[in-house]
Amino acid sequence: MHPKFILVSDPKKPLVGTFVYGMVGQHKELVQGYVKIHGGGWYRKDDEHKTMTLYGSSGDYGEPKLAFLNRIPRELRDYTFIFSPGWNLPGNPLDLNGVEWF
Repeated sequence: MHPKFILVSDPKKPLVGTFVYGMVGQHKELVQGYVKIHGGGWYRKDDEHKTMTLYGSSGDYGEPKLAFLNRIPRELRDYTFIFSPGWNLPGNPLDLNGVEWF
């Protein structure tokens, strides 16, 4: 099991992406129902420093299209999200203004 994430949109709201994450073997295990996938990757959640670092891309769905990072689970509200193109590369904080916490 590995820490992986995807960005998905419901067909009824195709321009609104939801952050889905979990410990899975393959990214496709995170998919539930009929949705549009906007890429994915790996993550590292640091509870001590309250950071969620997103890395790279999904072999199944490609690079994450971060413009679809519109909805994030409420349990991550106090976390700073950072994106890095790969492990051990410097990352940039993501702007979460306007994100819906559900």
